[in-house]
Amino acid sequence: MDMKAKEFITLNEIATVVNRSLDLDQILDSALEKTLQTLNVETGGIYLLNGESQTLSIAVQKGFKSAFISEIDHLEVGEGFSGKVVKNGSPLVVKDVSQDERLTRSVVQEEGLHSLAIVPLSSKGKVLGTLFLITHDFREFSESEMQLLTSIGRQVGMAVENARLFQAEQRRAEQFRVISEMGRQITSIMDIDQVLEQVVKLIQKTFGYDHVAIATIEDEYAVYRVGAGRLWEDPSFQFKPSRLKIGKEGITGWVADTGKAVCLPDVSKEPRYIEMEGSGTRSELIVPVKVKGNVIGVLDVQSQKLNAFDESDMVVMQSLADQTAIALENSRLYERARHLAVVEERNRLARELHDSVTQALYGITLHAEATYRQLKSGAMEVAREQLTELRDTAQEALREMRLLIFELRPSLLEQQGLVSALRARIEAVEERAGMEVEFIVEGDVSLPNQTQDGLYRISQEALNNALKHANAQKIHLRLTGKPSSVVLEIIDDGVGFDPDTAVEGGGLGLDGMIERAEQMGVNLTLGSKPGQGTNIIVEVPRE
Repeated sequence: MDMKAKEFITLNEIATVVNRSLDLDQILDSALEKTLQTLNVETGGIYLLNGESQTLSIAVQKGFKSAFISEIDHLEVGEGFSGKVVKNGSPLVVKDVSQDERLTRSVVQEEGLHSLAIVPLSSKGKVLGTLFLITHDFREFSESEMQLLTSIGRQVGMAVENARLFQAEQRRAEQFRVISEMGRQITSIMDIDQVLEQVVKLIQKTFGYDHVAIATIEDEYAVYRVGAGRLWEDPSFQFKPSRLKIGKEGITGWVADTGKAVCLPDVSKEPRYIEMEGSGTRSELIVPVKVKGNVIGVLDVQSQKLNAFDESDMVVMQSLADQTAIALENSRLYERARHLAVVEERNRLARELHDSVTQALYGITLHAEATYRQLKSGAMEVAREQLTELRDTAQEALREMRLLIFELRPSLLEQQGLVSALRARIEAVEERAGMEVEFIVEGDVSLPNQTQDGLYRISQEALNNALKHANAQKIHLRLTGKPSSVVLEIIDDGVGFDPDTAVEGGGLGLDGMIERAEQMGVNLTLGSKPGQGTNIIVEVPRE
C-alpha cells in the first residue's frame, strides 16, 4: 500500500472517530489514540486553548505520568513549543527538545524526551489548540507524516468546534428551560419578597454564578435586599454597599438611571465599578427590571472569572429580569386588590351593622318604651307580649353582633388553614346561637391558600343564610378529601327556597357564591325546595 493510500485510510478512520460522538473528551481521546497508533508513537497529548484566559491546558494525554502532566500544563500563548504553534498557527518539528532554547519546562529534559512534532488544531481560520507527539528516542518526522498530522489537526479542530457549538446549544436550551421554569414558579407567588428570593436562588443554582442579587428602586437609591451565592450562605454576611445612588454611584446606579444593561468583562477596567466587600468579582452583568418602561430594580450577576458573560447571557438575564418585573407587578396588583377587598369587606360590615343591628337596637328601644307605658297603665297582658317581642329582638341582635364580631376578628384561615377557621366560626357563631352543627372532616383536605380562602367564603355565605334567613336548627357540614378532588357539602334543615327565583338578587348571597365558584373554576351544585332545607355541594379539583 502506497503512502497516499495509507494517509487516506488514516484520515478516513480519524474522521469516523471524531464524528462518532459530540462528547469532547471522547472525541479527543479517540483521535489521539488513533494518531499515536498510526505513527507508531507511544506518548503525546492535546492542548486546548481557553479563549478567556489565553492559556493552553492539557485535555487528553497518553504515556505520561500525572506528575509530569501537571508540570507541563497551563501554558501561556507564545510560551514553549505548543504556545508558539498556537501563536503562529504553523506546525513545528523539533529533533531534540532537550537542547532547544525554546524549551520552558525543564521537566521535559529531566524526563529524557527528545523528538517532537506539533500541529495546530484549527477550524475556520482559528487555532483552538495543539496536537503533539514526542519520543524518548531520536526520530525524524517526515514531510508526509507532518502533512498527515496537519490534516488530522484540521479534522480534530473542526470536531472541537462542533462539540463546543453543541455544548453552547445545550447551554442555550438549558437557559430557555430555566426561563420557562422560573416563569412557572414565580407567577403563582403573590408575595414580593418571596418572588425576589425565588428568582435569585433559581438563577444562581442553575448557572452557578458566584453572586446573584436584585436591587429594588426606593426613593433615589437602588437597594440590595436579596441575593444568592457563596457570600449569602454566611449568616453574618452583610451586603456592602447595600445602597447606591441612582445615576451617581456604581454600575448599578447607572443601569437604574438609564435602563440599559451593562456587561463588564473585567471590572478592574471600569472606573464606575464599586466592589462589594468580600466578593472577589472579576466580571459582572447587570440588567434593568422594568415595568411599563419604568425601572423598578436591577438584576446583578457576578463571577470571579474574567469575561464570564457573553451576549447570550445578557439576552437570558434580560428575559429573566422581564419575567421578574411581571411577577413583581402581579404581586403589587394582588396586594392592592387585597387592600381594596379589605376596604370593601369593612364597608359591607358597616352596612350590615347599620341595616340589621342598628334596626334591631332601635326595635328594642321601641319595645322597651311600649312596655314601660303598658306597665304604667296597668295593662299587664299587653306588657308581657311586648316583653316577649323585646326578648326575641334582643336575641336576634345578639346573633347578628356575634356574627359581625367574628368576621371582624383576624382570620385563622391564613394562620391555621380552612378546617381550623371553619371550626372557630361554628363555635363562635352557630353553636352560641343554639344551632346544632355536625362538622366532619375525612381524608386529606389540603389545598392552596387561595382555594382555601374561596371555599371558606362560600361556607361563610351558606352558614349566614342558614342562620339569618332559613331559621335552621341543624347544619351538617362535611369536608371530604379524595385522590383527585376535595368536596365541601353543607346541608341545613331550614325553610328552604325555590332556587329559580331566589338566586339573582334574592338577598341570600347565592349569586355571590355561584360567582365565586366560577372564579375558582370549581363545580357548585345547589339544591333546595320550600320547606325541605338546602343542600350545597362544592367540588374542587386537586390541580
